[in-house]
Amino acid sequence: MMKKVLLSALFGASSAATVRGPSNAQCMGSPCSPSNQACGKAFENAPAFHLMDQRGCGENDPNGPVFDPVHGVIHHFFQDHLAADPGVGAIYGHFVSKDFVHWAQLPVAIWNGLDTSVSPPRVTKYDNQAIYTGSAFVVDGAGPGGKGPGVVNLYPGLCNKKDWPGCDTGTVFAQAVPADYANDELLTNWTKPSYNPVMENTQRDPSSPWKTASGEWRFRSYDSKVYGAASDADVVAGKWYLIGQSPDFRTCECPSFYPLPAATPGFEAAYQQAAVQGALPTHVHKTSCGGDWWQLGTYEEGAPKTLGHFHSTPGWEDVFVQKRIDTDSFYASKDNEYPAKNGEKRRINWGWAMVPPGSAQSLPRVITFNAAARCLEQAPIEELESLRGPAAFSQTGVKLAAGLPMYLNLALGLAKQSEFVATIELPMEPASIRVSIGVSNCTIDYAPSANSAAAFYEVPVTCASNTQNFTQSLRLLASEKTLEIRIFIDWTFMEAFFQKGRATLTFHGALDDLTGISVASSAAATVQSMSVYPMKSIWTSPEEIRKMPRVYPSPNQGSTTEVFA
Repeated sequence: MMKKVLLSALFGASSAATVRGPSNAQCMGSPCSPSNQACGKAFENAPAFHLMDQRGCGENDPNGPVFDPVHGVIHHFFQDHLAADPGVGAIYGHFVSKDFVHWAQLPVAIWNGLDTSVSPPRVTKYDNQAIYTGSAFVVDGAGPGGKGPGVVNLYPGLCNKKDWPGCDTGTVFAQAVPADYANDELLTNWTKPSYNPVMENTQRDPSSPWKTASGEWRFRSYDSKVYGAASDADVVAGKWYLIGQSPDFRTCECPSFYPLPAATPGFEAAYQQAAVQGALPTHVHKTSCGGDWWQLGTYEEGAPKTLGHFHSTPGWEDVFVQKRIDTDSFYASKDNEYPAKNGEKRRINWGWAMVPPGSAQSLPRVITFNAAARCLEQAPIEELESLRGPAAFSQTGVKLAAGLPMYLNLALGLAKQSEFVATIELPMEPASIRVSIGVSNCTIDYAPSANSAAAFYEVPVTCASNTQNFTQSLRLLASEKTLEIRIFIDWTFMEAFFQKGRATLTFHGALDDLTGISVASSAAATVQSMSVYPMKSIWTSPEEIRKMPRVYPSPNQGSTTEVFA
């Protein structure tokens, strides 16, 4: 399976020892179980402001990231590398927050082969091997007491035919819901309703379901099959059916399908102009095949129980071509719609960062559409600025002499857990602009546009370390005069964002107390502003999360789901 291949490529043949899974190996001296959930001691010298298992277990895909509209809590489930007997893993690990800044790890949310909402746990043979990558979504009628909007987890359970007859493909789809929604603020207790499994003999990786104008829910799976449920009530009752296999959706892991997101800030006019002309693509289709990719097109949903049609949008055929989201160290990303503090909605994407010592989750990124640049952008969410300490370095109007690096004066040990941000005036001549972080660096090989009539042009950006080297294309508008570089540095890896996420590169490299930061350009250049901020740890306790007030407003009355017109 591709995910196992990627783990092996990252950590080598001894990945079982380094990543501690997925397997049903011993957890702290005895078999893994609801009463024994730690794989070992917490990883040392590990990322501090990225989500990462805190009990010594390896991890991979984000699963069902979702905002609970009932309690105002952000939930982030993930593939955690442990399993109850007789399984091989993984299962659903669980992080929670109320503000995207302070996070706590909770006990396992969904176990293989067990419903832990009762004591002793009830055996569920249909998913006794593993709980793979699924999706969480908000449905009317799934809230406390069957009223109002609430969260439902849709997941692929791995089975074996000896224990479950409807297991010809090795996978079923099942649902889990909060066992005591009204009183369990952090949703620590999940139950598997008796109607499970909702579909047998399936493939893995159900996308987040979407809702059509007729009220029918749909999702697609790894093998391009599309499933449906006739109504909210049918979803709550676990009544799904197969619609068919779509030729428009390529067979890939961790698919996602959602409406075109909001305009990139600062580029609303181009977005609105295209929207008024009726020319914009309507949807984004994301897949994971040898990397994460997305494409934009037009979706015609069709009648209930019939396949819709996803195709290129006239005048936007270029954005229907698959575009790489990030590097080889970023995979299996998962998105959902979340509220902002002002009550508006935003699409946030998370990825599996394949980095030492046991993998992590990427920073949350807001997805927007830049109609002027004709591409999606993914910027770090604004809440991350709350993790900044006072600036350790801050200067404006810095003149870089050609070929002479500027070394930033930072305290020992600060750079390895920090954020670097700079705005540089684009030079009039070709130049290699480089930010070095210890033995790692990110380089923009800039050259002015050769076509004065073109609305935009592209330049290569490369991030490299002692172990990796990745290159992406950065699209610049002819009207742009500056370049923004923003790099988050967290102990074992870095996430680099260019032009507010128009290009992103995730990569790992050696960092220690002696790691420093320098900036250089092969041609004379002016840095308008440059700062380095120490970054705080995100970790707190579940008790402290409970004490925090609600940060994000309740959704509008009624459904918080998307309706595709």
